[in-house]
Amino acid sequence: MRASGWLRSEWLRRMRSRLALALLVPILVVLAFVALGSGPPVDQPMAFDHDKHTRTLELPCTFCHERVESGAHAGLPDMATCGPCHQEALTGTAEEAELLAAVREERPLVFRKLFHLPWHVYYTHARHVGIAGLDCTNCHGGIAQTTAAPRRPLVKISMDFCLECHRRSGASLDCVACHR
Repeated sequence: MRASGWLRSEWLRRMRSRLALALLVPILVVLAFVALGSGPPVDQPMAFDHDKHTRTLELPCTFCHERVESGAHAGLPDMATCGPCHQEALTGTAEEAELLAAVREERPLVFRKLFHLPWHVYYTHARHVGIAGLDCTNCHGGIAQTTAAPRRPLVKISMDFCLECHRRSGASLDCVACHR
């Protein structure tokens, strides 16, 4: 009887250890991504040339990111944004040929977000760009000068990064201003 009780308690101890390890490993992986400030690389549907659109054509960020001054999210361009200017070849590049084919075939164009803030952080472009008048480079660095879509954010956004900006600009340091 004693051996059976010991075996049962030993089995329970081992199961608890395995369960704790099974829960701990995914949590540590997530924390590592957060600590490093980057998630997995983001692939875009095509190598978008920001530099050509912002410097050469002098398009403002709001042309493609329509809600940058009024929404929580800036918005990403889709076929309704790109299609009107790309009905005919302008450069002859392979990327443009791919875009022209997508326009002709009415295939959707879906760009993916680079920045993913934790669920408990409340950030709105309307407040930072529309009201405070911050320039896109504050958080997005030199993205307007890139010739291909970056796979990771050019600026590491962290709580310290945000707090430093809030201190410099005299913005609220109250936790509930940014955290849910």
